[in-house]
Amino acid sequence: MIRLCHLLIFVLSFCSYVAFAQEQDSTLVQLQNRVNDATTDSLKVEALLSLGVYQLRRDFNKVENYSREINSILKKPNLRYDTNLQRAEVFQQLGILYRKRAQYGKSMKYYIDAQKIFLQYNDSLNLSSNYHNIGNVYKFQQEYRKSIHEFEKAIAINESLGIPKKIGDNYNALGGSYRMIKKIDSATYFLEKAYKEYELAGYEEGKYRVLANKAQILNVQKKYAEALKFQLEYLAYVEKKEIKESTATAHYNLARTYNDLKQFDKAIQHIDQSIQIAKKEKLGRRLAVSYKRKSLSYYKMKMFEEALDYYRKFAKVNDSVFNLQKAKEIREVELQYEFEQQKLKDSIQFAEEKKRISTIAENQELKKKWYLTLLLITLFLIAGITYYGFRYFKKVWKQNQLKEIKLTNKIEELNTEVSLKKEEVTDLMKETLIHLRTKEKLANDLSKLSDQEEGISLTGIIAELKADKLEDAKLILLKKNIETLNYEFLKKLKIKHQSLTKTDIEICSFIKLGLSRKEISNLRKTSLDAVKSTRYRLKSKLGLTAKDSLDAYIRSL
Repeated sequence: MIRLCHLLIFVLSFCSYVAFAQEQDSTLVQLQNRVNDATTDSLKVEALLSLGVYQLRRDFNKVENYSREINSILKKPNLRYDTNLQRAEVFQQLGILYRKRAQYGKSMKYYIDAQKIFLQYNDSLNLSSNYHNIGNVYKFQQEYRKSIHEFEKAIAINESLGIPKKIGDNYNALGGSYRMIKKIDSATYFLEKAYKEYELAGYEEGKYRVLANKAQILNVQKKYAEALKFQLEYLAYVEKKEIKESTATAHYNLARTYNDLKQFDKAIQHIDQSIQIAKKEKLGRRLAVSYKRKSLSYYKMKMFEEALDYYRKFAKVNDSVFNLQKAKEIREVELQYEFEQQKLKDSIQFAEEKKRISTIAENQELKKKWYLTLLLITLFLIAGITYYGFRYFKKVWKQNQLKEIKLTNKIEELNTEVSLKKEEVTDLMKETLIHLRTKEKLANDLSKLSDQEEGISLTGIIAELKADKLEDAKLILLKKNIETLNYEFLKKLKIKHQSLTKTDIEICSFIKLGLSRKEISNLRKTSLDAVKSTRYRLKSKLGLTAKDSLDAYIRSL
């Protein structure tokens, strides 16, 4: 019965533990289920990569097993997709793994191999992570300027992509580098920016990391109480989340603060926790600095023998982590990458130069073809213009010929008409003169009638008056014909003397025909004095002096 109770208690305890573990790390369970449920090689690799990313901050030693499993899948001969990017992600995870193990040369080599592929595929997201990781290698190698340069490259990409969490990681790491070179203002500025980005992303762990880094700055400023508060909060969080590397770091930083507060017992308690985790997780760098921190604590406690013992341990581990050989390995990796980059640059420049020469040759050939085409088009246009111009000229020439013939005929008709008009005017002139004489005779007969002379009858006078009406009609026709025949004269007269009235022009026409003043007065049915007065005004309008002859001037026009 007792055994049964013990067994029941054991089962209940085990179930509670499993339930608690699942509750504590449901994300890990989900990621492992994704690996188990993967139906294709590609999906399984992606699931293993996601699992590796998650474990890198918790149990990073398992990442090596995941990478072996991924490599075994990627070595299959009949994979029907491009595996290069997946290989690059494996390289990146291995780089992080070996960096955590303080194998910086090996870590850098994997990062460089990953970077080549990310650049080839223009994978900005992974490339930014790779720059960040290389920055961490330089940071742990105490080459802080180089680390800042890499973090800034990562920030430039992530800001263009707009990923707050990754930007926060970059700013947080950048702040740490500035703190190590004693630029406290810059360090504080970038840590505050990191906190804002983590808030924007809703990334709780990131905010705690910033608090831990701020505590480091507070220690430098000797604000130990504030620093201790942040460090204890950070330790509680990472222990709850079982982030082992961060837990070791939190204990190490607390030991430093307690040392500064001269609470050496608490300092040694926390540094022992850091050493224990560092040994278990193979954190070479953390183990080395923890030994050094414990040596310093014993030294301040005046326990010099213990201090010396732990300093020797520090020197031994540190020599395996930081030594000339490791620095040389990193430099060799850098030089190899630089050489390959230069070689690639030279090959690209050669290819570009070859392409440029080829392009120039192609452009010259195109120019020749273009010029030939332009010449042919120009010749074709000239031929077309010449052909249609000739046809148009021929058409216009024929039209002009027809117009010339019509004009010649018209001129001949007009000349004939003018000749007829001249004859008609001559006849009218003769008739008009006869008419004038008849009027004189009529006037005389009327005067004799009043004297009751013999041989003159009233009937005869009436007949002559009727004939006079007929002559008046002829006078009107004469005036019209005079205007027609004297067209050019009248045109010149009007242009030269624009102020002349209709009466003035009529008088000038009669003068041009050679009529006397009396004849003009009879034609216009006005008195001789009126004609004289008009002639006087005409001389003034025409700009003639008293000595000038009006008749001579008009005939000269």
